[in-house]
Amino acid sequence: MDKQTLYKYFEGTASLEEEDAIYNWLDASPDHENVLLKERKFFDAMILSGSLDNELAKATKSNNAGLWLKPWIREVLKIAAVVAIVIACALFYTNRERNSLMANMNTVIVPAGQRVNLKLPDGTSVWVNSRSRIVYPAIFSGSKREITLEGEAYFEVVHKEKTPFIVHTHKCNVEVLGTKFNVEAYSDTKDYCTSLMQGSVKISDKTNPSASVVLKPNQEVRYKGNQMLVSTINDFEQFRWREGLVCFNNVGFDELMKRFETCYGISIVVKNKNLKGYTCSGKFRVSDGLDNALRILQKNAQYTFERNDENTIVYIK
Repeated sequence: MDKQTLYKYFEGTASLEEEDAIYNWLDASPDHENVLLKERKFFDAMILSGSLDNELAKATKSNNAGLWLKPWIREVLKIAAVVAIVIACALFYTNRERNSLMANMNTVIVPAGQRVNLKLPDGTSVWVNSRSRIVYPAIFSGSKREITLEGEAYFEVVHKEKTPFIVHTHKCNVEVLGTKFNVEAYSDTKDYCTSLMQGSVKISDKTNPSASVVLKPNQEVRYKGNQMLVSTINDFEQFRWREGLVCFNNVGFDELMKRFETCYGISIVVKNKNLKGYTCSGKFRVSDGLDNALRILQKNAQYTFERNDENTIVYIK
């Protein structure tokens, strides 16, 4: 970090961009804290000795505009220099606290049948679905806002042009600036889907970063084998899981059972072969339970169901 910017920061005339540059520089290495404290002490010593002008001239030799201190600020700094040690220590411990916060990661785990809405440190709103896990820092710092997701979540990201928002999953990374999108990435299945409602997102395969796609609103990307395929979103009702609903339209019975497995955290084995070609439409409230949904579906589909003794598997017969 150049002295000119540091001196402007000490003087209190640094721009917001310059302040952010200093904070990012401090975050980059613990050694930078010592450099800043050393320069602060030197700056205060120059004020008291009256020889600051020579040092400022050296620091700004390559800048014709130079760096100068307004007379009234100079007098204030002379007084402030008397308590320079206190100020420096306060800055040191404040920055250490910031570093501690940045190192602190929050983890939210949502159990089966539940969902959670939370606000991230930058104001981004996230709905986290059943059987999902999200990890994010106590504060975002630096040039990126990064979180990790296992499961499904819907994001409304606060727009920040200089700090992209990145969602890391086991299969892909999703990078955005400010947008609304849904990510489904449960690691215990082969399925992966990112659906975009607003803005723009870039999805990169973690095993092959060069294989990436950029979505436009109302598009989604899924995997077929190892290839990412982009298509138009045909049913937005499916994203009403945020309201505690399972919505489906002309969905195959097997696919619907997979949704129930994800929602309730239980295995469903379909043994009735007559249900292979059966499609269904409707909506269920998650809180009403799996048995209620299966009983309602029985009105149009002929089958019976039972649970195993450990209550971990439901058999459709």
